[in-house]
Amino acid sequence: MSVPRRAPEAPARRTGLRALLLDDDPYALEFLRAILSERYPGLAIDVRTEPDPTGEYDLYLLDDDFEGVRLAGRLARRIRAQRPQSLILAFSASLDGRTLKELLSAGCNGVCDKRVPADLPEMLAALDRCMGELEEQRAEPPSDLSGRYLVKTFRDLFRAWNERLEQQE
Repeated sequence: MSVPRRAPEAPARRTGLRALLLDDDPYALEFLRAILSERYPGLAIDVRTEPDPTGEYDLYLLDDDFEGVRLAGRLARRIRAQRPQSLILAFSASLDGRTLKELLSAGCNGVCDKRVPADLPEMLAALDRCMGELEEQRAEPPSDLSGRYLVKTFRDLFRAWNERLEQQE
């Protein structure tokens, strides 16, 4: 299966967006990580084989089936409650109408059927558009100095300082 490459007019992104990939299959995780790393060189990617979505991420890619238990809907609801602006994509190897409806109702922005190779390039094209929107939102200064904005700003500042200190050591 060939995955379309990024359009040449879309430069490597350097906005510090973060992604979390959750799948109990380490091969699927590496496959997704490789695709996303090539497509979005500036994207920080974390992977987990356990269904644990904790942390602050801009993008979540969730497998629906963890050792026979369908969890993506529950995980999406949890993520959506804590990170309402995040992008959530689910993958399922047993996607049917009921599962699709459940995942979208749970807050997933999109769902990809693992059994349909044509779904992945379409999902990546949609992801390109969504990632662009996330970057634009992040680049825009807020209209006010809300507490959430200030916390994010200080967190980013402290992270940058810590990175500089580590490089100096």
